[in-house]
Amino acid sequence: MTCRERVLTALDHKEPDRVPWDFGATKVCKCHVVFYKKLLKELGIEEEPIIAAKMGQHALISEAVQRRLECDLRTPFPAFLKDPSAAAKEWEDERYCYYIDDWGTTMKMPKAGGLYYDVHAYPLEDADEEDEAAYQWPSIPKVNPEAVEQARKIREDGRPVVYFEAIGNGFLQNAPKIYGYADWMMMLSSEEERARRYLDKFLDLKIRFYDAIFDAYGDLIDVVCENDDLGTQNSTWISKEMFRKMIKPYWKILFDHIKSRSNAKIFLHCCGSVSSLIPDLVDIGLDILNPVQIGAANMEPNYLKREFGKDIVFWGGGVDNQKVLPKGTPAEVRESVKRNIEAFRKDGGFVFATIHNVQPDVPIENFMAMWETYMENRDY
Repeated sequence: MTCRERVLTALDHKEPDRVPWDFGATKVCKCHVVFYKKLLKELGIEEEPIIAAKMGQHALISEAVQRRLECDLRTPFPAFLKDPSAAAKEWEDERYCYYIDDWGTTMKMPKAGGLYYDVHAYPLEDADEEDEAAYQWPSIPKVNPEAVEQARKIREDGRPVVYFEAIGNGFLQNAPKIYGYADWMMMLSSEEERARRYLDKFLDLKIRFYDAIFDAYGDLIDVVCENDDLGTQNSTWISKEMFRKMIKPYWKILFDHIKSRSNAKIFLHCCGSVSSLIPDLVDIGLDILNPVQIGAANMEPNYLKREFGKDIVFWGGGVDNQKVLPKGTPAEVRESVKRNIEAFRKDGGFVFATIHNVQPDVPIENFMAMWETYMENRDY
């Protein structure tokens, strides 16, 4: 099988020749640049790392690394033409580096030992109607024509094309970047009309974004990635009733629109304990769930596969990034990876990946143990 045939077979809930795996194609299956330098040294590859995601300092996984590790998926990058005004939104002082993102959110990272950018200020925290009326929504970014050509070459190389660049986060998770979590949660629970005004505008922006994407790429995209962290370690951010009333209808409209424009499978990155919402996600047309946080409550692999494996593809769940990969021994990593592959692989519907991006504290020995165990157990 070609890589594309392998992946599409798995996404159709059929067993391919082997379990496909993703390291680098999606925004949430990469690694921190500090870890990437360790990986380059281990593989004997010399290159200058490129930051693919500024906030989390995630590295762009190069073609050389992906081929060495026999990764199945690819993504065009950079997807958009660079905004010439972006440099004016970055600055620093004695202690921190700062930038303002497209949503007006100010981020900062310590100069001494800083690994990530954290939120420093929200543009509409404690805002009134006048502030909201004056708020400048992001414009639709201009598609990079070179990325479209990359997609054609990826397809010609026999690989599936993953499109991971969305505009903003999801319908629950993006508003906190603007209002802050406290204000947004209060708005959802007590100011429904005001929350819906925001959600309506956000939906319109996303629809126009995907129209621009599909106008440029046509039928080249095999997987479209969205994200909306709906869960915590122990439960969901909001009740099932609130999700069905305030968030689910917007995802339904967007998923329907994407599927009206494309045959691409829809991938949703959704951290936490979300098993209670999987039936609702399936109901509105979701194809793929990521990162499959098996260490969260009610997210045990055998349970997920038994209850939902016929309806949803699990992309991730390969190894726990919170405890096992950074803190376990190589032997414990091997045992965990083998157990998870055995749980998820039957009847297809599984793409092997780590549970979120690999972080700086992961020993290179553990990552290689994960990869070697995957290689030993990937064949059907």
